Amino acid sequence: MTASAASSVSAASKISGTYVTKTAKNVYHRANVTKIGKVSAKTKIKLTHKRTVNGKTWYKISYNSGKKGWVLSTNLTKLTVSSAKTYKKQFKTTTAKTAYKLAGGHNAKAGVIKRGAVVKTSHKRVVNGKNWYKVKSSTGLTGWVTSSNLKSYVAKVSNNGSALIAGGAKYLGVPYVWGGTTPSGFDCSGFTSYVYKQVLGKTIPRTSGAQYAGSKKISKSQLKTGDLVFFSASGGSITHVAMYAGNGKLLHAAGNKVHYQNLAGYWDRLVVGYGTYQ
Repeated sequence: MTASAASSVSAASKISGTYVTKTAKNVYHRANVTKIGKVSAKTKIKLTHKRTVNGKTWYKISYNSGKKGWVLSTNLTKLTVSSAKTYKKQFKTTTAKTAYKLAGGHNAKAGVIKRGAVVKTSHKRVVNGKNWYKVKSSTGLTGWVTSSNLKSYVAKVSNNGSALIAGGAKYLGVPYVWGGTTPSGFDCSGFTSYVYKQVLGKTIPRTSGAQYAGSKKISKSQLKTGDLVFFSASGGSITHVAMYAGNGKLLHAAGNKVHYQNLAGYWDRLVVGYGTYQ
């Protein structure tokens, strides 16, 4: 280095701060001397020293898990990150969104969340004035995304079950008639198939055995209002079906009429399984 060049180099002074590179930057062994590598755009760096060379400011940095070198001060943004706070909400993406492993977008990508996906947030933090949410998508992808292009989302709760029971309750007291499929008289599966058709416009099989075969099988813990409970008097083939009315109650055509009965006691000993058409 010449004397004139040396005179234009200031002494290094200690500084501190965390920054993010806006663009890829060349890294030097000393300020403006001997290139040793490159740091990518959107990389978090820590500043340790500062000096001026020929009127330009240079920073000594630590990056990529301990690598060190000097970079020009241009195209750097100071990184300010708030502590993470619990923030539980559901959103729907209006465009595809890139999720990052850390808030700020200056680190490895976790993946891309598709447009129209529903995400659940768990935490929120502010990075350089922008809100970032830690989210989990329905596919299991977890990462941090910006708050932009997200709209609040409330899952629609189906009222089909309540409507089915309300519709079926109109026929309380209708007599049990073997083979009956109308309000003049119902058998068990005639009642359930009639109510499903009238309330939901849905055609389900006619007999209890066929209704069981055609239903989506569920566990007792998954049973919800309006689903079907199937029974066998002999422990073999299906001989009876009822609608689950909630709170441990059945609504069915049994005995001599359409009425409510408790599932616990007599009926739960005959249960073969549970099914849903909802």
